[in-house]
Amino acid sequence: MPERGRRRGDSPADQYRRLWRVGTAPDLKQFLASHPPLAPDHLLDVIEVDRTERWHRGDRVKAERYLKDYPPIKEDTEASLVLIYGEYYLRKEMGETPSLMEFIARFPHHARRLRDQVLLHEAIEFGHEALAGGPPVIPGLVVGNLLGQGGMCSVYRAVEEKSGREVAVKVLDPRHLQNLLRVARFRREIGSLLRLTHPNIVLGFQTGESGGLPYLVMEYCPGGTLADYLAHQLVPPAVAAAILRDLAGAVEYAHHKGVIHRDLKPSNVLLSVVQPADEVSSTDHAPADAVGLHPVLSHAVFPFVAKLSDFGLAKCTLGNEGSITATRETLGTPCYMAPELTMGARDADFRTDVYGLGAIMYELLTGRPPFFATSPMEVLRMVRESPPMAPGAVNPQVPAELNAVCLRCLEKEPDERYQTAGDVIAAIGGGKG
Repeated sequence: MPERGRRRGDSPADQYRRLWRVGTAPDLKQFLASHPPLAPDHLLDVIEVDRTERWHRGDRVKAERYLKDYPPIKEDTEASLVLIYGEYYLRKEMGETPSLMEFIARFPHHARRLRDQVLLHEAIEFGHEALAGGPPVIPGLVVGNLLGQGGMCSVYRAVEEKSGREVAVKVLDPRHLQNLLRVARFRREIGSLLRLTHPNIVLGFQTGESGGLPYLVMEYCPGGTLADYLAHQLVPPAVAAAILRDLAGAVEYAHHKGVIHRDLKPSNVLLSVVQPADEVSSTDHAPADAVGLHPVLSHAVFPFVAKLSDFGLAKCTLGNEGSITATRETLGTPCYMAPELTMGARDADFRTDVYGLGAIMYELLTGRPPFFATSPMEVLRMVRESPPMAPGAVNPQVPAELNAVCLRCLEKEPDERYQTAGDVIAAIGGGKG
């Protein structure tokens, strides 16, 4: 029998919310003790349920109490800020007028971020014109048409006034400014891109704020995404191998810099048009017979350079930056997710990105993701439990060697995959260099 209040597929926060609905006030510590240790984002979700329910019943548990009782939150700068600001926001929702000065006095180490967040909250609340949306105003840039929109951001085409160089400007959408975890994810992407310089990673040029909205100026890739390209045509297996080797080199480089992407998929690979100087690509160190087609010739079939983008879910393993996962959101896209991400985002390591490389390779070879179904929950079940159909069974043109490399990348257990992106490069052919 399932535990009281627990249903299959529920998040811990859903389970805890149900307990509040079916009986007397549950004990938070007892509830958490009945679960495996939760990642800070999931723990925050449960705490927010507890705090909201208690405050509406007159039990005004302060943020300090939660920070004291749950050290993983206190030790995570972003998580503790989310918890503290959550009290401010809850009090506003309850019709109070909380004082910013009170919160700064209570939490001096977070003074600047609290001030900025409260000012943004008030700007949104009163319809400040700077947050009305539309193209950002950035000194030195002429911002043009909208290129696309994602879950959190809008991307605009722009031109540098002095150089005439085309760039892309990615700006956080105003509706997300009150979601500190989403703001943190965007800032994480900015930090990741600005520290990475590799021919197969989209370059980040500069960052700043426009009307209170953070933005990132980055390399413009006119070829769109790899997902869009593969939706209309496949590449030969030899070219797929060359593309994958380039991307694996970028992943290996990022890992050496302490950055794990955690969301590798074709829609997060942008395509830059090959320039004459690019004719000798980053794959040219590989022997021609490794993929059956010389990499330079491959550009006649695939006239792009593939570049990793969207580091919003990246985990940094160097320094004290920690990991940011959006509360109540799935980390990554289900049909490309590594099995370990379906059970706890904090489990990600270098081998998680090896799985992501395998998922991209699978789509390059077959034109479809490793797993798909009619519902996200069914996809997640397949990711955890079902082996993928061999690429060679979908596309008989796939060589046995590439078929084996792809399937090993997609092993359920991280220990059974290639242990590094460099090992993937070596398996395809071309060494780790």
